[in-house]
Amino acid sequence: MSTKPTRLILIRHGQTDWNLAHKFQGGSDIPLNDTGRSQVAEAIDSLKALETEGVHIDGVVSSPLIRAVESGQIIARGLDVPFIGTYEGLQERSFGDLEGREATAELIAQARAGLNPTVEPREEFITRALAAINRIRNEHEGKTIVVAAHGMLISMVMGELYRHVPAELTEDPFVPGVLIYPIPRNAELVHVPLELMDAAIDRIVVRANEPELDPEDLPTGALDGSLTLIRHGQTTWNKAELMQGTTNIPLNDTGRAQAYDTGAVLAARGLHFDVLISSPLIRAAETARIVGERFDLSIGATDAELVERYYGTAEGLRIPDTQLRSPERYWPGVESDHDVYIRGVRALRRIVREHPGAHIMVVSHGSFIRRTYSAALGQEHRPAIPNAEPIAFDIAGLFAWSSREWFGADLHAQAAAHAAERMQSVRVD
Repeated sequence: MSTKPTRLILIRHGQTDWNLAHKFQGGSDIPLNDTGRSQVAEAIDSLKALETEGVHIDGVVSSPLIRAVESGQIIARGLDVPFIGTYEGLQERSFGDLEGREATAELIAQARAGLNPTVEPREEFITRALAAINRIRNEHEGKTIVVAAHGMLISMVMGELYRHVPAELTEDPFVPGVLIYPIPRNAELVHVPLELMDAAIDRIVVRANEPELDPEDLPTGALDGSLTLIRHGQTTWNKAELMQGTTNIPLNDTGRAQAYDTGAVLAARGLHFDVLISSPLIRAAETARIVGERFDLSIGATDAELVERYYGTAEGLRIPDTQLRSPERYWPGVESDHDVYIRGVRALRRIVREHPGAHIMVVSHGSFIRRTYSAALGQEHRPAIPNAEPIAFDIAGLFAWSSREWFGADLHAQAAAHAAERMQSVRVD
């Protein structure tokens, strides 16, 4: 781990013709004009001045929109540092059917009030922006990175970071406690207070939607049966180490062979099963069909609660190892760890109750199984679950699990307490 502090410096792109005409720009891909290029070039002197304070710029990233890309590339050339690339999520807020129209006071008020359904909802916009900035922080630890982005994005992100900062703790020129942070001028620099980032991520990006789950009494006869979970066989996305989630990817030939082998191994152990239940995703259902043939079992039901963890915008991507432990902090829409545990334990308890005393085989997914197995064990099982691996569950442990004890507190209350602690312990200069 680097001992150097990580620094992120936001810069709004230079002027475009639509800025000059006071048009809603949003996701429209409008290039810089000559004035905009000059504005960005002038900002280079301010960045060079940081060298005298011991701050060395290590690289530049940007939003994928051309006006931000061009701004970032101008800065990188002027500082003789690498332009590292673009980050999804840094695009300006989409203004829907307002884009290209003059930004009158009336239309601005409608957009802010959420009265135009084509405008990207504020919460979705801030969520993706914060997640993208958190990925930049994570992937460039110990470095100083310039981030070329957009005016509304910078304004709303900074407003959210400072949302709960008491007035006496900040000297920034805005009204603390409300989401009013001035939209920066074209090519203006804004330093990100990274010490406030985790509290904002807890509050905005990480979602806890499931209600807490308490221990339950064992159903009569439950311990006369058994519960075995099997992860599906390999897919091409598994082989490429891509985030799969609820994307419906079929088994590859290796995965089918793994499923046949697992069926043979279980049969050779002399085991028998009465019930076969599967996630509805094709890679799990096909695995269940192949394994079930060994026991003359067909899939009795598919259960939507057995699906893999939803990985939001990260599905189909290979993400850094440092983000794998908590992807919900870096990618919009990822199902929280909290919710996967609760959904999984709730589903397996229901299946056991519906089949008291039965020997149950459930075919599901790696992240789902690792968390439910951890709950049944009463401690975290860290190793990944191999493809087509059968695991016998402790049914009593499954019913004894408490989400409140596991997570230490209600996740919403935990996030609020974390935010309050950070706000009181850090002075923002």
